Amino acid sequence: MDFRDKMAKKYLKKEKKECTLYHYTNIYGLDGILNKKEFWVSHSDFLNDKTELKYTLEIFKTILQDKLKDNDLKDSILNEVHVALELMNTYSTYILSLSKNGDSNLLWSNYSNNDGYNIAFSFPDIIKDFKYEQNFFEYYLYHSSVIYEKEHHIKAISEVIDYFISLAEKFIPSDGYNKIYIKGITEIVRIIQFFSIFFKDNCFSQEEEYRIAIVPYYREKIQYDCRISNGTFIPFIKLGFYKDRVKGITIGPKNNIDITLEGLVQFLNLNEYDHISKDSIKNSCIPYRY
Repeated sequence: MDFRDKMAKKYLKKEKKECTLYHYTNIYGLDGILNKKEFWVSHSDFLNDKTELKYTLEIFKTILQDKLKDNDLKDSILNEVHVALELMNTYSTYILSLSKNGDSNLLWSNYSNNDGYNIAFSFPDIIKDFKYEQNFFEYYLYHSSVIYEKEHHIKAISEVIDYFISLAEKFIPSDGYNKIYIKGITEIVRIIQFFSIFFKDNCFSQEEEYRIAIVPYYREKIQYDCRISNGTFIPFIKLGFYKDRVKGITIGPKNNIDITLEGLVQFLNLNEYDHISKDSIKNSCIPYRY
């Protein structure tokens, strides 16, 4: 087990039992996902909150400065860090957001304008589909509950920094840059990258998010497409799944038109989701006065 896998196993929080995860979307997203049996997984640089992937980096820089304040190699190590973090920009990451909460007022508002839908998926079956059925490029796949506890973030990032400093102290004085050092630097960049995917500020904890991250191998040619959203082109990759991974659908709290349920049933029949009965279709329990 290399250092990256060790850190992932130690500090990420993979769901270890069978459960249900939910994806909130509007009616157009529901149509595309279920009709084509695929997710359009967006590049991390185009997420709604542009600051969330910078959160981990700020903690990293703060801890690093503190650990280096009495180190004679401070300037040299900081220069190495700068080069390493520039390398991070060459790695593409694609993120799919799910939630453990099947009826969240916050998520209805954020992702479906309160009148959309959420789709219930069986876990870990959906992960198996992503991991083994995609043949268009090679990639790392990470998945974990998003972690909102800052103490956990600090502990994890501190261990990575200690490893980085020990490498630098060993190789910088002798100018002994070799394959071991280069591999170590690359691992550190990857670790900070996937920590930045799964570590978020506590203010987001109500989302109860479960993330799936696709990180293509370095310099792997990525077959991506672009969609249009709010006047912007958004790069994305496609991840397919088997239709029996869909366990049910919840209709948003404002979507209370009488024909909504019947229209959804007809749509599911048309796309041969025969295993989804009316009993598997629910309405949100969140009350709205208008």
